Amino acid sequence: MNSYRIPFTSGSSLTAGLHVSAALGGGPAHTFQVDTGSVGILVPRKVLGPAYQKFDPSQDIEFGYVSSGNSYLGQWVKVPVVVGTGDGAMANIEVFAVDRPADFDGGVFGVGFAIGGKADGGPARNPLLHLNYQGAHLGHGHIISTLGIDVGLTSLNVEGFDFVELEREASGADWMQPQGSVGLTGHFSAKGFHENLPILMDTGIEQMILWTSANNAPANLPKDTAFPAGIKVSVAVPPALEYSFVTGEATQAMAPTHVEWRVGKGINTGRNVLAGADYLYDAANGRVGFRVR
Repeated sequence: MNSYRIPFTSGSSLTAGLHVSAALGGGPAHTFQVDTGSVGILVPRKVLGPAYQKFDPSQDIEFGYVSSGNSYLGQWVKVPVVVGTGDGAMANIEVFAVDRPADFDGGVFGVGFAIGGKADGGPARNPLLHLNYQGAHLGHGHIISTLGIDVGLTSLNVEGFDFVELEREASGADWMQPQGSVGLTGHFSAKGFHENLPILMDTGIEQMILWTSANNAPANLPKDTAFPAGIKVSVAVPPALEYSFVTGEATQAMAPTHVEWRVGKGINTGRNVLAGADYLYDAANGRVGFRVR
């Protein structure tokens, strides 16, 4: 099995976000943020080639992100997607062409799984699962590190990873997120807080979001608000990953910018996990992995 590295653009970082360059539908190269918290490429329609500029706006649908609350109107359009340095790595998939807001000029490279909601285009729209290079399909798996994205899993590039086996969704079309846990200790509560929740390694955001029920929320911490300094946060995805940090201490590499809780069920880690561990998704065999550095 072969592997192909998609480099991050210059200026990419865990602070500014991780970005890749891609040309869609014969249009010019455009910069996209790599997001494991959504599935599908979000692109301004004006970035696509001339063949994709005629459309019926009455057919527009909504694509929206839960974490940011941003939503867009547009249409799924099947186009050739040339990634990286333009040396032949390409996928033919549907991408979401944004028509409104008309001034949208960003881009999202959604490569997650089992996200649910409007931000999940499904496995058929994940560009990394359909990438071909030099006439060969690269396989259903990839590794994301601070150096770039390695598409295609080999016996060499998976060395050092610890794995978590995934369960199939009820529909059988996708895998479910791995189960993990989060614990909070600090002066806000004598008993602290602990809950087992699905874990989403989310490169699309810089903060950590703890989604829990309002009845089981961390005591004395208002929702949608950054936690105060001095709270120890422990995250575990057994048996592959375990780390902790203290809010307000800026010297910790894997710490997110801040932590907040919202009503729901799950944990969005934020991308700073990559400061201490590489991340692997194996869609063919149903597993995720972490390689702690």
